[in-house]
Amino acid sequence: MTMQGLGMLGKAMQKRNMGNNTHVPLNDSVNSIEKELEELNETEEIPTSKEFVFLKNIIGNSNNPNLPILVLDSDLTIIHTTPAVIRLFSQYYDSFSKPFFNVFGKCLEQAELRELLTGIKSHDSGFSWTGTLKHKTPSTTTLYTTTTFIPFLEEDEKVSGYVVYFSDITRDHNNQLRATFQGIMEAAKLKDNETGLHNERVGYYSKKMAEYLYNNKLYSQLDPDFIENIAALAALHDVGKIGTPDYILQKPGKLSELEWEIMREHTINGTFILSSHPVPMAKEIALSHHEWWNGSGYPFMLEGTMIPLSARIVTIADVYDALRMKRTYKKEFSHDETVAHISAGAGTQFDPALVKVFLTIQHDFNEIWNLLRDSDDIEEDMRDRSMEFSAKEETLITPVQE
Repeated sequence: MTMQGLGMLGKAMQKRNMGNNTHVPLNDSVNSIEKELEELNETEEIPTSKEFVFLKNIIGNSNNPNLPILVLDSDLTIIHTTPAVIRLFSQYYDSFSKPFFNVFGKCLEQAELRELLTGIKSHDSGFSWTGTLKHKTPSTTTLYTTTTFIPFLEEDEKVSGYVVYFSDITRDHNNQLRATFQGIMEAAKLKDNETGLHNERVGYYSKKMAEYLYNNKLYSQLDPDFIENIAALAALHDVGKIGTPDYILQKPGKLSELEWEIMREHTINGTFILSSHPVPMAKEIALSHHEWWNGSGYPFMLEGTMIPLSARIVTIADVYDALRMKRTYKKEFSHDETVAHISAGAGTQFDPALVKVFLTIQHDFNEIWNLLRDSDDIEEDMRDRSMEFSAKEETLITPVQE
């Protein structure tokens, strides 16, 4: 883009009281700017060049009415914002009439920010840059955009401004991430296929509790991302069983103490398997969902708030569902029996504050169970896994009496 094209843009903005360092009002019509560019082209008898056509397409193209773009001057101050940008970022930023990095500076880590600045100032990169920005506020889920800087160049290749394009890739980003780790969960099910919809139900219980905590402002670290993440990641809590030997995982009846020690390593295995997950919660849940509030759980005997909040939530969800399921070694607990058991475990196995929340929303758990309960034709599990939910000296689930 030559200086001629950018100069015409400046004149069009001046005509509408947008020049002379006056920032563009956010509700300006893109179409009217395009019309004024056409008028300038006619009145000043400037030949229609490729640059001018390109500029018209940037400012307002009828084939791309929802194109989210910004125009920056050479100092990286925003001088024009399309309505599509305002719609895209309406929940994230209050104003765009300021330097670019005053608005978007928190979207990049230090190394990424350095890479962007190097790219748009370097001849070798064409004074351009493309990367992903993460947009986040305490009350919103994370928005991901592919963001591209394209320069306006003068004849001597001096940069006189930039066009910045945004493309919302949030859905694709999240779907790809979940599909990858959903595949891992399905692989775990192939090794341990007697659990039915247990993992899915644990995800729904956990999400329901997180929603209550967030809506009632009970924990400052909770936000909409926490809710969406725990819904997906709670279902991966036992993914580490992929690393458990088949002869242990499939063994009928009780396990020996040595075999239980190996079984309990699924918490550590899961942490390794999920080590590449970008959300730390994935590893927190896999590692700590068998820790007890009183410090007698495993693998590291963490105590109280040393256990991550996400894992403390999943612990209640996991045990609730395990108690409701019928197994050879135990009866199917009713909802009321399960509630009584979890209530009795407050302060020992479970975070007492979370147990209070559970008691408040217990009927939601029961609804999820009834909606997603397994069919009666699932093959009866002959394995006694009661010790999986116990501390070293205590048994959580009472075996069926002979």
